Amino acid sequence: MPYLHNRNVQLHYEVHGDGHPVVLLHGATVSFKYNYADLGWIQALNEAGLQVIGLDFRGHGNSAKPDDASSYGTANLASDVIAVLDHLNTERASLIGYSIGTVIALHLMQHHAERFDRAALVATGDGLIGHPPHTFPAILPALAQVLEREKYPDDLPKHLAAYWNFVAATAGDKIALRALAQASYPPLATAEAAAIAVPTLVVSAQNDMVLGCGPRLAQALGCAEYLEVAGADHFSLAVDPGTKAAVSHFLKAAANRLTPST
Repeated sequence: MPYLHNRNVQLHYEVHGDGHPVVLLHGATVSFKYNYADLGWIQALNEAGLQVIGLDFRGHGNSAKPDDASSYGTANLASDVIAVLDHLNTERASLIGYSIGTVIALHLMQHHAERFDRAALVATGDGLIGHPPHTFPAILPALAQVLEREKYPDDLPKHLAAYWNFVAATAGDKIALRALAQASYPPLATAEAAAIAVPTLVVSAQNDMVLGCGPRLAQALGCAEYLEVAGADHFSLAVDPGTKAAVSHFLKAAANRLTPST
């Protein structure tokens, strides 16, 4: 099982297949395995000619689990992604972010645009550019509340209580995850989003109660397309075949540009 260290934090990563690299950034409380690998994403992306680079964010999966909020936040998680790319000598890649992974992906495209050629932001919404009610300052205290519970919180809305199940299923470290929830993940200003020139596919679920939908996010970005999946929710996009196909097709364009014509 491969590891590397970034600022004294041990990170687990894995690489699957050949072709143009794409880095997969998972959602909160799960891992690369539970958000992507177990749900068919590796096969779908490999079949599109893409090499999959997966990592477990600090606090998750097989990576280290610091217990202080200062170890988390957008900049720290983004630095882990750059550390993985540097370790693999990967100069340029595509990105897939899911839920909180979309916040990290936006930060990477803003601050390290030269490293990324295409991106897909899945299960995301307009809160990433500050539109209420689905902003991270509003969402994360609710997540911290779930993590305080010893038993399944059936008094809470199902979209919040679901995170208790994720932590239980993955044997998550509640102390580390509470620290993650206490850190800062600030929204981008509209002007900052407009300056991002990386071609981006924004995929939202029609019934997403966690992050809502992202039409204004897609409109604000400098070069973006928008897809809203009817009948889906925040979690079902991870298993939806149409979402995997749309993302694979969008990112395949980056691989095709690098394939010599015959």
